[in-house]
Amino acid sequence: MTFIPYPEIPYKIVHTGDIVLLLALGALYELAVRLYKHTQERRTAHERKLSVHLATLKYEAAKKRALGPSAFVETAKLERAVLATEKEVTKLAEEREARKARVGKLVRKCNIATNALVLLTYWGVAMVVIDGSRIDDGFEGASDEVISDVERASAFWKGFLFPLSYNGLNYKVSQFGIHQEMRPSCIGALAVFWAAKVTCGEVVDIGLQWFAR
Repeated sequence: MTFIPYPEIPYKIVHTGDIVLLLALGALYELAVRLYKHTQERRTAHERKLSVHLATLKYEAAKKRALGPSAFVETAKLERAVLATEKEVTKLAEEREARKARVGKLVRKCNIATNALVLLTYWGVAMVVIDGSRIDDGFEGASDEVISDVERASAFWKGFLFPLSYNGLNYKVSQFGIHQEMRPSCIGALAVFWAAKVTCGEVVDIGLQWFAR
């Protein structure tokens, strides 16, 4: 018994081993990508230290400026130091933004490569296939219209995976290579791989935000 009721899935084919493998690979890949992006996009220790030093210089310059003409020389020195430090901080920020852009391009290329690898490895193989003939007759409605098993299966997946089943292009791409007649009743390898990536990505983001507090 479960706390949240869910419909029974009339499985016809389930490649359990491949599903576990794809989930593990997707999670590990996304974890590696997120951690790599985090280390490359965050401010370095030197940049954080320099920001603190800049704030201290501005504070000291403001104090000296408040003393008036008697502290003109010291104020001028501090203001020059502030300008030099601001210039260095700006330079480091620009370098970080350039680094973020390079990382973004690299990650996009890696995503395309891994998606292509998964797609080609499992070309024509569905991870989960359901039996439309075992789905409840409630899909037929009140009319006498005969609904095929494929239509039953398609309606079941669209309801079970909503709104993912209406994600247009991505959902269709994940079924490339699978026989046309099987597509409405199955889930492809890419969908499993992406599910692991999305879930792991959300968990990592929450973890990084929690540690950053």
